[in-house]
Amino acid sequence: MHITLDQDKLNKFIKEENILQRVKIESYLIPFLNLRPASQITIPAEFPKGAKMGQTIDEKARPFMLKLQSIKDTRKKVEAIKALKKLLNQSFEEVVEASEIYKEHHNWAENLGLKTNQYQVRPTVHEIYYYMKSSVRRELRKLMNQREKLRQKARKNPKPELGGIYLAYPEEFDEKWILNMGKLLGYPECCSKRYAKDRVSGINVEKRAANQLNQKITKEEQVEPYAYPFSYFFPCEPLCENAIKMGENIYSELIDFDPIIGSIYGEILRDNLNMVLKQPEIIQRYIKQIKSK
Repeated sequence: MHITLDQDKLNKFIKEENILQRVKIESYLIPFLNLRPASQITIPAEFPKGAKMGQTIDEKARPFMLKLQSIKDTRKKVEAIKALKKLLNQSFEEVVEASEIYKEHHNWAENLGLKTNQYQVRPTVHEIYYYMKSSVRRELRKLMNQREKLRQKARKNPKPELGGIYLAYPEEFDEKWILNMGKLLGYPECCSKRYAKDRVSGINVEKRAANQLNQKITKEEQVEPYAYPFSYFFPCEPLCENAIKMGENIYSELIDFDPIIGSIYGEILRDNLNMVLKQPEIIQRYIKQIKSK
């Protein structure tokens, strides 16, 4: 490992309270060390106090939502929807982008020499990508342009049989897009192919991955944390050789870079495995919250 970082700066970064420990390692240091091309976080969900930020925005929008539900006239409803979107965008700026948490994320990216791009998924949900090489920016822009085209196509030609998830995230049903994004985020090709095949076939990836793990745990068979090198990553199977090799390599490189960082990543690997087990439950809870609003 030839890349170094001033020890005082590294210590200060690890103690930074405005960035989740998992995000520091997976989204900042691993790309910084060129162990993956790019990383991505969703904000405000992956911010400390992200849930509270979301609640604050919801409270600002609730009166508008109630008013919208009572409007029957089509023209007035269109105008009300525009007003709501404007409010949501403004609330995101005031609650999320004006926060110290948001500012520290960008400050540390700059301190580490990481390049960033931010994209809106929905008015109150954005993605931030972190990377070192300028070539990644070009690939990322291509993917975001393709995603927008897929969303425009979905709005013109919705597919009710695929459910609301298709209208919200049509890119999740496009095999080429999934494979290219998986490559950009550094996922093993076999895992991206399985993910894409499942999504396009209508198979719930989260349930599939959780069931695979549960079956091994129930049978008291070996489970391998190294197969879960990143959060929200679902290997093609729990003992995927490519995923395990990737996890082992990242762990080894981080230990070499700084033993404390490597130790923290070891804990993250186990957390990632456990999170896969919980994902179906988390998604169901999220869906219920959306339906109740």
